[in-house]
Amino acid sequence: MEKEALMKKRTLWILLTVLFAASALYAVTSVAKDGPAGLVGCAILAVAFGMMAKKTDPEARFRKKPKTNGQSVGKGDVRKAMKGDYTAIDLETTGLDPANEKIIELGAVRVRSGKPVSTYSQLVNPSMPVPPQVRRLTGITDSDLADKPTIDKVLPEFLRFIGSDALVGHNIQRFDVPFLLHAVIDAGLHMPASTVIDTLPIAQQLLPELPNHKLVTLVQVLGIGDDESHRASDDARQDALVYEALKAYAKKNHIRLQ
Repeated sequence: MEKEALMKKRTLWILLTVLFAASALYAVTSVAKDGPAGLVGCAILAVAFGMMAKKTDPEARFRKKPKTNGQSVGKGDVRKAMKGDYTAIDLETTGLDPANEKIIELGAVRVRSGKPVSTYSQLVNPSMPVPPQVRRLTGITDSDLADKPTIDKVLPEFLRFIGSDALVGHNIQRFDVPFLLHAVIDAGLHMPASTVIDTLPIAQQLLPELPNHKLVTLVQVLGIGDDESHRASDDARQDALVYEALKAYAKKNHIRLQ
């Protein structure tokens, strides 16, 4: 539903961009008579609406980004990850906004030489009810989480598991990393400045012909599986398989990943 709303909003921005661009072109013919004000105004509005359309990403899972308090997770040396040494991560949450929603499951798969060697999986008590749509999507219920530890109790163990590895995930830059950073800051912990590799833009670069680049679509197209489980450790494993498949595709077709 959120993606449909974003698509509608993006379509509206595009239509407004076209409308005001056309108005600006028409205003060119009347500059001598009416002055440049109409032309300039239409041109500014066309550019503004064009920028709004560009920023409205239908693939995005949320918009707000948390304050980082000086902590960062960003680009770095990707050589080890390209050779197959990294940790794939995935989070399940109560919603899309890291400032107001909570993590309910942490999942990670440590990969060495392109092969999974260890898995981390932990349900988390969010201290709030799990929304119905999340229960339907993940199968995780309030009773499943009632006796589980809160995020501040499990984060140290999770951070030790990922260590200084490069982190791989699907839409990780806009979803998983902000949620993780927010939780780390709230717990008064420190997040290592790890390399982050997002398979979403990689898939968009390599497979632009696909109707969308959701994880479930890539899993099916790349022959990895039939569905996405929406459980953290399972999705982290699929993230790793998708990353390896995308690297193999790029190598086979002599494409340099940006």
